[in-house]
Amino acid sequence: MSGLFFIFIKTNIMENQIENTLTNEIDGQGKRPQFLSVLCILSLICIGLMLLMSLYGLVANTPERMAENIEKMRAFSPSSAEQMEASYAEQQSSVMGRIQPYINILFIMISFLGVLQMFNLKKMGFFVYTAAEIIPYVFIIIGGKQAMNMIGSMGGEGGGAAQTIAIGGMVLMVLFDIAFIVMYALNLKHMKK
Repeated sequence: MSGLFFIFIKTNIMENQIENTLTNEIDGQGKRPQFLSVLCILSLICIGLMLLMSLYGLVANTPERMAENIEKMRAFSPSSAEQMEASYAEQQSSVMGRIQPYINILFIMISFLGVLQMFNLKKMGFFVYTAAEIIPYVFIIIGGKQAMNMIGSMGGEGGGAAQTIAIGGMVLMVLFDIAFIVMYALNLKHMKK
């Protein structure tokens, strides 16, 4: 007897869930797909980590700290230290080099806003997020000489392992950004204006 009661309750619950789902879809109040929720949560975690690293970079990369790092590098490779020192001086003398960390933080915050909009099923969030992920690469291309000089100074005389790691990291970031943009694009059909 209790088995029949359990089946009756379970059937009623399932009917109510199906009816609520159909009503929500007809009313335009569809639920966020689980895949989109996971994407948004992963993006928010990544954005949080990037923001923390950027803020730490602002605090940690003082001229005194850079001079200290250059002197440490001088002990291993004097020519690399000279390249690093010249690159840092060039970066500090240009306006773009001085404001780049703040621009990065701005685009991180814009990405955050785009993800929040997509989490709330707003299609505009996709375009905001995509712009915030792509435009920083345009700045890297514009400031390419300085960026490449800084990466080049990491290589030193002995083979460029640090340079290879830095370039590999950059390629990995581009691939992740493209992958997330594509995955969000696949979920556009679930988003509304």
